[in-house]
Formats: sequence, C-alpha cells, structure tokens
Amino acid sequence: MAKLVFARLAEQDLHEILEFISRDKPTAAVRWVEKIRPKCRLLASHPELGERRPEFATGQFRSSLVGSYVIFCRPVEGGIEVARVVRGERDTREI
Repeated sequence: MAKLVFARLAEQDLHEILEFISRDKPTAAVRWVEKIRPKCRLLASHPELGERRPEFATGQFRSSLVGSYVIFCRPVEGGIEVARVVRGERDTREI
C-alpha cells in the first residue's frame, strides 16, 4: 500500500471543512470528507497525478480537485504528503 501522510495543516483543513459544512448539513460534511480521503489515497498510489504547481518553493507540489476543494500534495518516498486541502477560490499565494 502506498504511503499517505497528512501534514498537520492538512488535518486541520479537513477538520475545518467538516465543522463549517456541519453547521448546516452534518451528513453532507461527512460525505465531503469521505470523498477527499479516497482521492488522497489514489494520489498516494499515483504520485504523478494532478497538476504540477511549479510556483511553490520546492517545485514538487501537485494539486488535484475534489468538487470545490483543492488537495495540495508532494511526493515522499513510497507515496505522498498532503500539505493542504483548501477551497478552490482561495488565493493559493497566501497558503
């Protein structure tokens, strides 16, 4: 099985997504996180998937969409590290 690591900020992002959506739609909140985590597992198995993001410091980051959320990840030995999970309309230069 491919290695999948969530950075502290990515875990915090998922928690905040869950809390925000849960205010109005608790069931939908769980479904969103249940969509994001399997996508992360897919990316870990295929680290070359996703859009290259050379604008970030190391040039190793990629991004992939799940609905209106963007997963930012980078390769690590045997898989990926998910760095952030944010709304697509956020200014990525501020992340």
